[in-house]
Amino acid sequence: MQIEKIQFDQVRYNPETGAFEALVKIHEDGITYSYPTQATAPLTADYDVVVRRLHDAAARAHSDNLPAMRSRRATTSAEYQERVAQILASGTLSLPIGTPRLAA
Repeated sequence: MQIEKIQFDQVRYNPETGAFEALVKIHEDGITYSYPTQATAPLTADYDVVVRRLHDAAARAHSDNLPAMRSRRATTSAEYQERVAQILASGTLSLPIGTPRLAA
């Protein structure tokens, strides 16, 4: 598995905790994983340092292989319908007689 892209949602400073916070999205093998991250630093910290710390926190969380701690983007309706059509076409799953099928 290889990380294809990393995105940062809005980076915010939380004065109560003295840390920068962001939702970091890691795109890997066509799946998007989201990790809430924080980096403790003063408000005057260099932006590059803050981004590196947020990146490292998300990369650590992603490499921990704890699926229960991940947020994964739900598939779109079109992706779902395509997958259902593939399963039905393969014959590995059959529906009861009279059950409507999804259009591919």
